[in-house]
Amino acid sequence: MVFLVFTPDSFIITLQGIVSKENEVDSRGRSTDHHLAHIMTLPIPTQRLNQATMALFLWAAMSSFIFLQAADYQSQTTKDPDISVESLKLRVIPLEKFELQVETEAWQELLKSKATEIIELEIQEISAEGKEEDQINQRVAEKVRERTLIADRMTIVMNAFQTKGGDLAEYKDYMASVTGIQVDIKEIGKTSSRVVSWLKSEEGGIRWAMNLLWFVVTLIVFRFIALLLGNIARKALERAAGNSSELLKNFFTHAVRKLIFLVGLIVALDFIGIKSGPFLAAFGAAGFILGFALQDTLANLAAGIMILFHRPYDIGNFVTAGGVTGKVTRMNLAATTFLTGDNQQVIVPNGSIWGDVITNVTGSETRRVDMSFGISYDDDTDKAESLILDILKQHPKVLKHPAPTVKTHELGDFSVNLICRPWVKTADYWTVHWDIIKQVKKRFDVEGLSFPYPQHDVHVSQVS
Repeated sequence: MVFLVFTPDSFIITLQGIVSKENEVDSRGRSTDHHLAHIMTLPIPTQRLNQATMALFLWAAMSSFIFLQAADYQSQTTKDPDISVESLKLRVIPLEKFELQVETEAWQELLKSKATEIIELEIQEISAEGKEEDQINQRVAEKVRERTLIADRMTIVMNAFQTKGGDLAEYKDYMASVTGIQVDIKEIGKTSSRVVSWLKSEEGGIRWAMNLLWFVVTLIVFRFIALLLGNIARKALERAAGNSSELLKNFFTHAVRKLIFLVGLIVALDFIGIKSGPFLAAFGAAGFILGFALQDTLANLAAGIMILFHRPYDIGNFVTAGGVTGKVTRMNLAATTFLTGDNQQVIVPNGSIWGDVITNVTGSETRRVDMSFGISYDDDTDKAESLILDILKQHPKVLKHPAPTVKTHELGDFSVNLICRPWVKTADYWTVHWDIIKQVKKRFDVEGLSFPYPQHDVHVSQVS
């Protein structure tokens, strides 16, 4: 506790730290845990202080108080080194940062003691032979198992310490240095037997094998769940918005699947002792830097989102966008893949598409086929129009509504030009276009109508 007392001439800072004392009873026979206190009194004349100095003294006083607290606290979790993992996880929850540091250091001392015991046995093993060597080897394997149990519990305390702002670098380095298996090429026989013993032990190879098995099983299960929930999300989107684009459906389906699988990966990594928290924190810290480094990519992602929701085209549409004409076969937030008429795959960044004109050739169910036919100035235009209309009426893929248009359009340099504009389903566009041109040519030939071609008359005059 900190007490501040102000007087006309000075102010006094009093620090009182409680010291835990166990196994004591008061006059009524009740257990007492807190009696002895460290007391520090600092009288400071006010005429010698300004605001900055007062703040400095207050900071120093608080620091001293925190130091007293840390010095008074004794480890509680190491009283029973065989404490269950579940109980230990619960016991570290209410502890403060400085208390968790004390607990971590206490478990480190236990780990150090066990590592020392193992080293002593390994020193004895150097000069041992026969049965004595085998017995020492078995004792080493047992000590390694006990060391693993201690390291597991120390890891729990360290994680709690890190969660509340503690620095684990020094403790992790120490743990890594004393818990590994030392490989000596000169003593390969002893090393291999030790590795075999570790592989057969419940706290060594068997536990890691089970952890790896759970890792694989978890990934498989979450993969199945991701596929299932992705399909459910797709069907739900189809019911909620029946006219939603294929792009939007694919986006949400893949997003749900990847998100679920990411959760599964985080859960699976926990089985093999890899904590995802530091990775996520590092990724978040690097996000600001990556934002500058990937400006163009982020622009493409933004354009992809705009295309996704405004739906200027969909999967399967034939479009002209970003300087490319082709069928849209695939799209994600970064780029769109086109299949051109000559079977080339062209990938165009979404930023180039959204910032340019987009022509969706197959965006509507029907299209108008625009054609033009030229006849000679000596031919009958009414007869020509009648023949073309007759051809259009007989073609099964020409729509009745809207009605086709056939008109004398212009008087050209060498021909009278007629326009022919039937309406068809979008999928039948080129079929009708090619059929009509072929049939008009045949009918005009039969009826004696000619297609004039450009010609120039050259007049030669003789100059004497």
